Amino acid sequence: MAGAAATVLLATSGLSWSEDSLNVQLHPSGMVEVGREKVSLAIIDLNAHGVGWEYASQKDTKAKVTDLPGKKGKLFSGSFEIPKSEGGAIQYTETVRTLSEGLEIEYDLTMTKTMKLNGLQLSISLPEAQYAGKEIMISQLRNDPELVGIPKEHTEGRSQIWTGAGSRIELAKGTDDAVTIELRAPTDVLVQDLRQWESPFFEIRFPALTDYSGREISAGARFHIDLIVTFAAPVRLSKPQP
Repeated sequence: MAGAAATVLLATSGLSWSEDSLNVQLHPSGMVEVGREKVSLAIIDLNAHGVGWEYASQKDTKAKVTDLPGKKGKLFSGSFEIPKSEGGAIQYTETVRTLSEGLEIEYDLTMTKTMKLNGLQLSISLPEAQYAGKEIMISQLRNDPELVGIPKEHTEGRSQIWTGAGSRIELAKGTDDAVTIELRAPTDVLVQDLRQWESPFFEIRFPALTDYSGREISAGARFHIDLIVTFAAPVRLSKPQP
């Protein structure tokens, strides 16, 4: 779905922490890590799947980084190639602005050539160590909220925890690790257990596009993803590492 938009409330941190604040680490690609007290709590990145669900992410590239006016944040300009696309890539401009207790993040995406994609999405990855056994409350536009448990142990062959159109997501409510995702409009949401693929994370995914057969996207096609990320404590923005 093009133009996916969400407001995200997290409690998270990065690589060098302070006991009384959350650290937001911006990586050279624009990927965002958030943590607290030497514990990583969330990773936010733009990623895609080429034909055959071949994975690609912004984290594997290095973007051009400039300061926003007044040093209120960073502007990242980069691209990452899509596997099996004969050199096709997704160009992205990512703006990360600091707020009093969080971040405003915007992505503008452009396809460099006509190519097929199985998926294009923003992912929030949550470590198994912090969130296994916790609960997610998912509010929907026309249905009652659903309370979904995150499995403590992985069941082989089972990855999907919840999927549907969500308007608000509350994870580990009432704890120091609470994450609330407030969507500006009901948006497709997928919550899954990445331990199925031997990765110690859970993922909350906001698809801009999902097509199991592969969808042809024209050169020059554009997508927009817009997030406001606020936190349960003051944040400290770290400079992108070289």
